[in-house]
Amino acid sequence: MGFLDSAPLGANADVLRAKVRKAPAGLEIATYWQSVAQATTDPQRRLLSYMVAALLARGWMLPVDRVLESAAETLGEAPAQVQAEFDALVALDLVTLDGPKIATLAGLLTTRPGSLVFKYDSQHEVGLVGPLAALAVGRALQKTGAVRASCAEDKAIKLTLQVDKDGVASRDPDGICAFLPAWNGQLVPTEATAGGVLLRDDDALGRWQESAGEPDGMPLTSLFFPMAAADLAGQVGAALESVLNHLPDFD
Repeated sequence: MGFLDSAPLGANADVLRAKVRKAPAGLEIATYWQSVAQATTDPQRRLLSYMVAALLARGWMLPVDRVLESAAETLGEAPAQVQAEFDALVALDLVTLDGPKIATLAGLLTTRPGSLVFKYDSQHEVGLVGPLAALAVGRALQKTGAVRASCAEDKAIKLTLQVDKDGVASRDPDGICAFLPAWNGQLVPTEATAGGVLLRDDDALGRWQESAGEPDGMPLTSLFFPMAAADLAGQVGAALESVLNHLPDFD
């Protein structure tokens, strides 16, 4: 049984899974995050918001046991209840683990160093899971900042997306494009979405697709990119914003 079949999506699980499977290639993960927004409970959202706020404030995370201990105290909940909420978030892939440490949060943020980062509040930065996260992060976190990446074809070429609370505001260079991988529901979404890339222009996108063996998914060409970025920010970013609706509580 793959991840999608076992994800605890609530009373409407069959309907939500069907929506994911009917999504165009490359948009399945985006559809999954929209489904998750309907499946989470308010206590789960509070806990996830608390952890995301901690990562944004510090740039790193304590070991899981200490995170949960602190969360129980801050949220005023019993440790067993916090553990149950945490386990549910893991089951939905809203939290992933690397041994005793948290690896990713909310399908957006990673605690592992990488070439794709979100710089915000002038000086802080945090790693992003993949290009879908890059398009959604400003809306999801309600923050203005810059997403910085390396071109997947030539790592020496640096790319910048200026993002705000509505989505992607601008890009440098202007030809930035992306590829969103298809997802068959077997892998966890955060692992699958990390296979996406950002590239400097359409020529680089074409060469990358050819060298990668023409993978199944959705290429966002430079012409299509602005419209797609706006749509995905309005869908995925808004969905994850609703999952993180308690972030302002921890400012």
